[in-house]
Amino acid sequence: MRYVLVLCILLLTACAPTGQDQTAIPSLPPIATATPLSITPTIEPCAYVEATQALPDLSTQVDNAIKQIQPGASGRAEAYGENCVYASSGQSTFSAMETDFYITVNVKNLKDDNELGSWISSSMKIINALPAGSMAGPQVGFVEFTFKTTDDQKNLRVPVNQYNELPAGINPSDVIPTLFPNP
Repeated sequence: MRYVLVLCILLLTACAPTGQDQTAIPSLPPIATATPLSITPTIEPCAYVEATQALPDLSTQVDNAIKQIQPGASGRAEAYGENCVYASSGQSTFSAMETDFYITVNVKNLKDDNELGSWISSSMKIINALPAGSMAGPQVGFVEFTFKTTDDQKNLRVPVNQYNELPAGINPSDVIPTLFPNP
């Protein structure tokens, strides 16, 4: 708007007749110049770091359900995601990407596909029965099984989506060879 006013004054001055009887053009007060705005960012950039966060309520649900099958077994749940760590304060915010489960059970034989497959099937029924609202993050995670004997253990990680793609009513002895075809 100020620039338009200045431009109009310049045009009027340029178009005014020259000579002695020229009507004097009153001088205008100087136009105030605007002070440049200084924009201060309100959000500080952060560094993203992989992180996990315990889910105590969900862990209790899973642990109680697993203990009903075997009192010596245990289960827990964790949210996997990222911490956004701020440089100036060292504080961080967590964003969950998925919920992962960890189940530990005692077995008689680590090579018994029927026993291990039965545990996977039973545990996945528990996981799949959990309310969707109790899960953290938009993605479906995995269940990591730790099968223990008195002198050894075996860990198997089963993505929930992969298990859910198995044929309905699959024989427990076929679960391990189907999920892990190349031992």
